[in-house]
Amino acid sequence: MGRWIRLEPLLAVVLWGAIYPGARLALREIDVADVTFLRLLLASAVLAAVWLPRRRPVPSGFWRPVATAGVAQAVFQILLVGGLRWTTAGQSAILFAAAPLLTAAWLAARRGETPNRRGWFGLVAGIAGVALVASGGTGSLDASRLFGDLLALGAAAAWSWYCLAIAPVVAAVGTWQATGWGMTIALVLFAPLALPDLARHAWGAVSWPAWAGLAYGATAGMVVAMALWGRSLHRFGQRQTMVYVYLEPVSAVVIAAILLGESLSVVQAAGALLTFAGVWLASDRS
Repeated sequence: MGRWIRLEPLLAVVLWGAIYPGARLALREIDVADVTFLRLLLASAVLAAVWLPRRRPVPSGFWRPVATAGVAQAVFQILLVGGLRWTTAGQSAILFAAAPLLTAAWLAARRGETPNRRGWFGLVAGIAGVALVASGGTGSLDASRLFGDLLALGAAAAWSWYCLAIAPVVAAVGTWQATGWGMTIALVLFAPLALPDLARHAWGAVSWPAWAGLAYGATAGMVVAMALWGRSLHRFGQRQTMVYVYLEPVSAVVIAAILLGESLSVVQAAGALLTFAGVWLASDRS
């Protein structure tokens, strides 16, 4: 079994998948801005404990790309959490899987990296799959659910932006320090928005499942999963690791069904498969 199943990336995508239902649990009792801020606060603290003892000197030209990455991280976090306020955990995870499609479209539009025939087919299939997932399987669109789906797609776009922005910073100072700085800048940007409401919230009335969902997303769901993913990239290489990306939405749907009782219609399940196929076709380079 060890030859066919790599435990590090498999566990990473399971941990990532649980972020979505965990955030939904927290959002039942805590506002979007507060959940976003507290996730960033906890994640930044954990990351600081990892990278500060092994920090590298800050190279010249460091601050502009890391500031851009911090802004992108802030936008990503608010759109991700905001989308989960209005749509389901499963749909959000499936729509977020469209991030490679959005990256391919952006590269085609801005850098002239035109996809080949296989890539274009993947983009079309992915867009069709996203439309089926967003339709709710009913043939009509619910306004609040559609708004949440659009936020989830916006989160996917912001994640693509963040990955492009953080890449040169990672090359300069390493994954942990780069990620820590990006998270910290996003935290500072969010502080003015969240702090006034934090002081007014009745925190004593928040249940333990809400706290657990929030804490999980900021620690095991982010930091531990990132460590496992980085270890897998180092041990097995990018090709053998990246294939596990397609299991993250499956993990989210299964865990959301167990914890929240969510489900997908047959049409939405077909849309999910079409989305995954589109992402695979658009990202394949063989």
